[in-house]
Amino acid sequence: MLRALFLLAAATLWADPRCVNCHQSIVADYQRTGKARSIAKPRAEVQPQRQWFHDFSGRRMGVLWQQSKLTHWMETKGVVEPYEVEWAIGSGREAKNYIVKIGDSLFQSPLAWYANRLIWDMAPGYIVDANPTFYRPLQPDCLQCHANRAAPIAGSQNRYADPAIPNLAIGCDRCHGDPAAHLAQAANGNIVNPAKLPAEKRDAVCDACHLAGESRVANPAMQIADFRPGMAMEDVFSIYVARKNDDDTILKSQSHAEELAASRCAIASQSKLWCGTCHDSHNQPPEKTKANWYREKCVSCHNGEPAEMHKRKVGVDCIACHMPKQRPFDGSHASRTDHWIRTKKSEDKFLDRGELLRAWREPAENLRTRNLALAYLNNSERTRSLRRLREGLLLLNQAVKEGHIDGAVSLAAGLQYVRQKTPELALPWLQRAVDDQPANSLRRLHLAAALANAGKAEDAKREAMQSIKIEPLLEQAYSLLAQIEPARAVFWKDQYRKAVPKRVLP
Repeated sequence: MLRALFLLAAATLWADPRCVNCHQSIVADYQRTGKARSIAKPRAEVQPQRQWFHDFSGRRMGVLWQQSKLTHWMETKGVVEPYEVEWAIGSGREAKNYIVKIGDSLFQSPLAWYANRLIWDMAPGYIVDANPTFYRPLQPDCLQCHANRAAPIAGSQNRYADPAIPNLAIGCDRCHGDPAAHLAQAANGNIVNPAKLPAEKRDAVCDACHLAGESRVANPAMQIADFRPGMAMEDVFSIYVARKNDDDTILKSQSHAEELAASRCAIASQSKLWCGTCHDSHNQPPEKTKANWYREKCVSCHNGEPAEMHKRKVGVDCIACHMPKQRPFDGSHASRTDHWIRTKKSEDKFLDRGELLRAWREPAENLRTRNLALAYLNNSERTRSLRRLREGLLLLNQAVKEGHIDGAVSLAAGLQYVRQKTPELALPWLQRAVDDQPANSLRRLHLAAALANAGKAEDAKREAMQSIKIEPLLEQAYSLLAQIEPARAVFWKDQYRKAVPKRVLP
């Protein structure tokens, strides 16, 4: 009884507690996995207090654990900005990133804990940042794979309802779907079992979080968060990966799914080999028995005399040679264990990711041009790739000719006209994007910028103020208002300062 009560209390952090009633042993095992610790309240790490000088920005950083609270701080111009940490992202096996809450908005802290080095340091993306801040928006897509459920406010970048993360770490429904029918009357046929799904739907359950890709594109009127286990991913969104040229089908790159798909084991299995072949989502083998655990998975296919001879020659750790550890960029989405299964005599891993993109799995035929165009254009903004920008523009023109003028396409078209310094041509497209999502702060901000460039100051001011109404901490909107009304630039700077009183501004 006490064990059941303990499991029930623990499971409420990430799962429907009613699952415990029938699946106590599974819940107990799952509690020890990284997924059950994917996001949690912060705790004191091995070094709860530390400070260091960040050479690239010339600022002093530090962490402080006091009275059961973790504080991250940064000293700028002799002034210290302290922020209490709300949540830690990551199981802590390799690293942890952190979330700070300012008002009802969530931001990523520039500081991170690296368990593999037992040290505090700059978070990924901030190491060579000359102007690190505590104001990098934590968008819903970032929480999609780390939290069981978040509560974003529609249209905002990073505003959330209260509580912002009602269910913390990854729970049962993330792999098994909505449990309502199963809870009402338990039966094997009314709950999703990924292992029994067709290969593409089965793999989609894992790929949704473990295949980052170069770009993700939602279908019209859909959001990535709409995907549920048992669905075809491409009915909701498509993932795009890099390729070197038109003949490439698979690149051996930094993604578990891509690496596994390039492996001879996976190719020869004709889709039978998948993540669940070697990984038990409900269980994580202890370090002492891990080598034997995975060897048993290998010899279930590679059995017989050769396997026994191999064991006597090199031992039981198949992974060390055939899936060697990589040295990833700390805390990034790169693989820690290389999932390209190969022999020691295989060619070196090919790391040139290429400039072209392809769908990991193609969406419906009528969406292929549209989604690929958006994948190229969205990615080109992040990578500054001119090749990808050119490809995206060509495909965008084709998509428009095919009749795609939904909000996402309209936004992409409008932004291209803005970059070409033809705001008059951008305005109808951006207005269509806003009409599609009137409560979207960034779409209104883009429209405001185009209106300002077109000389329509009053209309631009109205749209910029609407974006602030939707998202009071949207810094770019205040900056735009200062440009629209240069005589009141100090006023708008003060308005932003009031919204973020802790922040040290230039």
